[in-house]
Amino acid sequence: MEFKPTTAIVHNEGCDLHYWHQGEGPLITFIPGGNGHGRQFNNIIAALSAQFTCVTFDRRQMSSSQVPVNKRFNPPQQARDVRAIIKALGFEKSILFGSSSGGIIGFQFAHDFPEMVDHLISHEAGTTTLLPDASEIMERCIHLMEVHQAYGFEQAQREFETLLIGYDDEGIPKTVPPEPANPRNFWENEFAALVGYVPNLWRLKENKVSVGVMRGIRCKDAFYARAVEEQAKILDCPRMAVPGHHQGFEVETKEFLPSLLEMLDILEKRR
Repeated sequence: MEFKPTTAIVHNEGCDLHYWHQGEGPLITFIPGGNGHGRQFNNIIAALSAQFTCVTFDRRQMSSSQVPVNKRFNPPQQARDVRAIIKALGFEKSILFGSSSGGIIGFQFAHDFPEMVDHLISHEAGTTTLLPDASEIMERCIHLMEVHQAYGFEQAQREFETLLIGYDDEGIPKTVPPEPANPRNFWENEFAALVGYVPNLWRLKENKVSVGVMRGIRCKDAFYARAVEEQAKILDCPRMAVPGHHQGFEVETKEFLPSLLEMLDILEKRR
């Protein structure tokens, strides 16, 4: 379908959250990662809106969802932001798709509000402390925080981007860039809070939340892709290797979409 969303704002905990939605049917909520903006999901929303009500948003302190004073990233608050958007649309539960730190927020939401989760699909949530080489990855992240402190967020971002595998593959379109203020907020308020943070995945399993996890084929052995394998072990949930890189859902939407629908079908059959 053509992308013609309805835009709206819901106020939650001091922030006007800007969101947009399109379609009819069960709700799918798309949660942005560290780049903060929801436009990366516009293509997949257009593709799915004949079957689902699709919604995404700019996360707190990112793009259009600004606050008077930026504060440290708060995972439970970010989960409550997602809840506010779902409620504003008149739904009691939602399918959730979260990528990267959006996947961590999705896990947090499932932990705090399991009754509101229809299914959760987490795509390459970088839960680094679950990895066999967690110590090495942690020291690399600490180095990036030191680079940010000494040289600024631009240098930290440049070094971080060397860890993002597959973006330069031949013939792959470029992703939609975030507003310039988003990387600054990510490094000043989010990165340090996210390093080492893992919502209680064991509680999700205990609560029998319907979860599936995905890793992009183009990401190869990137730490955020390997983390998916460890999540699947804990959750005892379906896992899938899917087309694309860390934002394959944005730039290889046609190739990515069948895997997303297949995962939803798998989760439905496991009820």
